[in-house]
Amino acid sequence: MPYLFSLLVNGTYISCFLLIFSCLLPQHVIAQEAITAPIQIEQQLSQRLTNELEEWQLQAGLLQVNSKVKVKLASGASKLKSCKTTLVIEGGSAVPLGNVQRKVSCQQPRWSLYVRAGVNVSARLPVAKRAIKRGEHILASDIEWQLVKLSVSDRDLVTDIDQIVGQQVVRKLRRHRVIKAQQLGKPQWVNIGDKVIIEARSNGFYANMPGEALEAGGEGEAIRVRNLSSGKVISAYPIAKGRVATLF
Repeated sequence: MPYLFSLLVNGTYISCFLLIFSCLLPQHVIAQEAITAPIQIEQQLSQRLTNELEEWQLQAGLLQVNSKVKVKLASGASKLKSCKTTLVIEGGSAVPLGNVQRKVSCQQPRWSLYVRAGVNVSARLPVAKRAIKRGEHILASDIEWQLVKLSVSDRDLVTDIDQIVGQQVVRKLRRHRVIKAQQLGKPQWVNIGDKVIIEARSNGFYANMPGEALEAGGEGEAIRVRNLSSGKVISAYPIAKGRVATLF
């Protein structure tokens, strides 16, 4: 029969038998046994989604993003054995908003399942101060920053105010709502029949002449323009309201 004895350390008796036994076990094994699979899934998936939101915040240059993640485990998760390795969580292709689903896998022992989570996010984003109709151009005075609660439909958001001001609205902007890329388009500087100024540049040479637009277009779009001085039809690029440029 083994002898049990104790040591007095700093006024506290410690069982040498328990001390020696615990030293024989690897610490990570003790830790893993204490954490169940459902707790592992909840902790690691929550951290993964939080990290993705922090990465989005950094890439978008946002000063404030508030989030709350709630993992929703199926009843079958309670039957899984705790994982002895870090869980493998499949990545998402977009900012995690609303109800998301990720595949979670363990290598030892082998198991996998799909896990749902609810992700509530509020972010400080540029929004329209007023309702802006289709066809209007956005001014700096039309935009302000607000903390907005995001929904699952709020994808492809425009987070940089410089990518908003000066653009033309192609889909109506609602007051105090997030602005999406598909709602904006390059401003259409020239319409068919407009009288325009044609600017020509080449190796330090500059000239301008009157013209007439035969096509409508925005910045970067090639359109046909008639030179009213020569009568020739040339290709030019709108650069501002009523002005086009061409190279000779």
